[in-house]
Amino acid sequence: MRYLPDVLGMELHDAKALLEAEGLAFIIAETKPPRKELTDGTLRVIKSKTQTQNILLTVCRI
Repeated sequence: MRYLPDVLGMELHDAKALLEAEGLAFIIAETKPPRKELTDGTLRVIKSKTQTQNILLTVCRI
């Protein structure tokens, strides 16, 4: 099993810095409300999933 740092709940820039420091590749997917575009707030990691070569980070604006 591959080591995955716990990044849940972290702000995206902090999670990216941690993963980059560990030498891990990642992909970011942002989830949004279907009808309302949010522009305020910070992006936070709400889900992380290990894929073949990358870690998929799902983020939302909070």
